[in-house]
Amino acid sequence: MNDAHVEELLSAYLEGGLDESRAADVGRHLASCPDCSLLLEAMKDVRKALGALPEVDPSPALLRKLYAIPEKRRFRLVPDFLLRPSLQPIFAGATALLVFVSFLAFSPGGRTFQKSINRQLHVGYSKVEKLYAKAGSMTDEMGSYKETILGSLKNVRLLQKGGEQ
Repeated sequence: MNDAHVEELLSAYLEGGLDESRAADVGRHLASCPDCSLLLEAMKDVRKALGALPEVDPSPALLRKLYAIPEKRRFRLVPDFLLRPSLQPIFAGATALLVFVSFLAFSPGGRTFQKSINRQLHVGYSKVEKLYAKAGSMTDEMGSYKETILGSLKNVRLLQKGGEQ
């Protein structure tokens, strides 16, 4: 068990909120680690000091004043749902895309880059067209062998059925 993990568990250890095995692990670590032991002692001292403070109940007049404070609604420029942490990767990606597009649109080297991409797209498109044409000619050639292939498959099935009997 490392110090960071024990530090996370110290509060629960101090309040008796850990199961037996985990509490034993923390106890063994505390016995061997003087830094964590000092931290536990400091936490105990703070707990005692806070426990010694008197409890103060607010006066009824103060409570009435606090409850009378209206909840202020302020105008927000950005709706709350756009501030969710789950949307941050999407906004980061959109920002990167906008930076890239602005580079292409406004930099002098961007025109050269656009031409290069356009040329590569056309080369790729022409290759796809050639492959499509070859595939069409192959299916035409295969059509002439269709009857022969179907007859061979029927013969194979007949031979397999004859061998099973």
